[in-house]
Amino acid sequence: MRPLDLDELEAPEEVEVLEPEEDFEQFLLPVIHEMREDIAALTREHGRAYMRTRSKLWEMDNMLIQIKTQVEASEESALNHAERPGGEADERVSELCEKAEEKAREIAKMAEMLVELVWRRERSEAS
Repeated sequence: MRPLDLDELEAPEEVEVLEPEEDFEQFLLPVIHEMREDIAALTREHGRAYMRTRSKLWEMDNMLIQIKTQVEASEESALNHAERPGGEADERVSELCEKAEEKAREIAKMAEMLVELVWRRERSEAS
């Protein structure tokens, strides 16, 4: 290789320097507008996520009310059957009570699972 001769080098290309106002309008304003749009979109999505969570909680609350109503109806049914005359009523009452208790345990377990699900969802959305 031969040594580099300074006369052979081309003069560097001149770069146009913009005034601060032009620089701001041309480069920074579009970026600022995009950031504002992103912030607005994120804010809207946050509101939608909150409403979805509230809607799910409302659905779960309604489901728990329905389950409670069913349990109360089962209890009333068991008490009505208990009023039958004879020994058949005693057997039927204990059978119905066992079923009502089993149903109550299942409902309590479902309620715990629903509450845990809501807590997990809220924690994941908060992250």
